Amino acid sequence: MTSPPRILTVVGARPQFIKSVAVTRELAGRGWEQWLVHAGQHPDDHMGTDFLTELGVPPPNARLRPSQASRTHRLADMLAGLAEQIDQVRPAAVVVYGDTDATVAGALAAHHAGVPLVHVESGLRSGDRSMPEEHNRILTDSLADLLFTTGMAASAQLRAEGVDPNRILEIGDVMLDVALSVRERLENRLPQGWPDRSPVLVVTLHRPATVDDADRLHGALEAIGEWVRSTGGQVVFPVHPRTRSNMERFGLAMPEGIIETSPFGYVDMQSALFHADRVLTDSGGLQKEAWFQGTPGVVLRDATEWKELVEVGASVLFDPARLLQEDGAAALTSELSQDRTIPSVETLGLFGGGQAAVRLVDGLMRFVR
Repeated sequence: MTSPPRILTVVGARPQFIKSVAVTRELAGRGWEQWLVHAGQHPDDHMGTDFLTELGVPPPNARLRPSQASRTHRLADMLAGLAEQIDQVRPAAVVVYGDTDATVAGALAAHHAGVPLVHVESGLRSGDRSMPEEHNRILTDSLADLLFTTGMAASAQLRAEGVDPNRILEIGDVMLDVALSVRERLENRLPQGWPDRSPVLVVTLHRPATVDDADRLHGALEAIGEWVRSTGGQVVFPVHPRTRSNMERFGLAMPEGIIETSPFGYVDMQSALFHADRVLTDSGGLQKEAWFQGTPGVVLRDATEWKELVEVGASVLFDPARLLQEDGAAALTSELSQDRTIPSVETLGLFGGGQAAVRLVDGLMRFVR
């Protein structure tokens, strides 16, 4: 009996490390060989490889260290490094996740090498062409040979764009697989320094559209501070390195009542979401994770690729441009103060119910030779 083909998988940012866990476990369980490459988009281990260790998954087989001088330099270095890895490993297929620069670097490297490309989370569109992620999604989908989607809307989007339906496979969301796998550990676990009073708001901010603008970042912090004063609650804020740097550059201080932490590990982040009363984020992945753990979210963006969350009421959007208006911070505080009950992801049967990785590997078995 011949051994299964070798798969080269590209990861480079926090959500991709998390998504790769479920697939790595499933591949290993079926005897597949995976060559995992850390493309280095997030050079900080606390934003990536620590998650793999924490969840019992082997570390990457190779790690790139691209220049962080600019997005262009980083992308060029990732593309060159991934091309070398593909030439060395000679995989039967390259797997990429999501919509980061590491994703599109992996897609281009596979395309240039003539290696079949598999895109996990295909077909997502926010409609906001100002977001680098939107361009990355579209370009990667245009190059992919096999396109795995999280649900019906993404599959329909690809068909509307002219993708051969035979190359589209609806599997669900592998990130949900991982979130469900740790949920039973969360009830009796709290991150270190968790607040001693309620309500609790968990905040993550990192997108350039929010944190690279001094007025918007100031407005968000002002709203968070007012939420503390008006509710008597506390805020847990794992501060992204980009956000911390910009706060220092703009001379902005944290309001009182905010517990400022370094980025959490994966299980601690899920625990924070599970025990929080609400979440404020501009993250694509974390808005989903909040729902997966049963907590309503306010998403500091004017559009989202995860439209299902808005449609079912799990999240509401708040345009960060409103923070430039005189009443913007007050409006955000008001939104954060709204009590909302949200449906569970299991009840609605969305995103594959925790079986996405199984369906993904089933699809690879039919596609990869």
